[in-house]
Amino acid sequence: MLHRNGSFAMPAITIRVAGPEDREMLDLLIAASYATLDDGSYDPARLASAMPAISRANPALLASGTYFVAEIDGEAAGCGGWTKTKPGSGETVDGVAHIRHFATHPAHLRKGVARALLDRCLAEAAASGIGLMKSQSTLPAEPFYASAGFRRIRVIEVEAGKGVTLPVVEMERALS
Repeated sequence: MLHRNGSFAMPAITIRVAGPEDREMLDLLIAASYATLDDGSYDPARLASAMPAISRANPALLASGTYFVAEIDGEAAGCGGWTKTKPGSGETVDGVAHIRHFATHPAHLRKGVARALLDRCLAEAAASGIGLMKSQSTLPAEPFYASAGFRRIRVIEVEAGKGVTLPVVEMERALS
């Protein structure tokens, strides 16, 4: 939003806990967001095969109490959360948590949505005794996480649907 004096103001972002009732809306938001992954970072055929599995809200995350919806003027602009369980395996390690399924609707990119969600996740995790946050970042999102203090560990392949894997960047950041 442009002010009369020529300065810009960021829109007000509100964040609330997501629930199962948000699933249909988040399916649409995540699908729109993940459609932007086709930026040349991934093999187009592998990405197309993975989209049905990765572009839907995870019911377990929606029931977790640590998955959030960011809204601008009452409209869902992004989502994301954190859990103590590792994606894909469900294993837990004391003091370690994981960033989970972040997405920003393309109409709301560069408005601070993902950063507001990430800040909420990091603050809640730290308050609950977590000392290390991990992330399995998409290739295009690596710079975002790096700008928030995450460091690259390595590139790994993760299951993204039956018989489909995609490379992601395993990253981590200390919270204390």
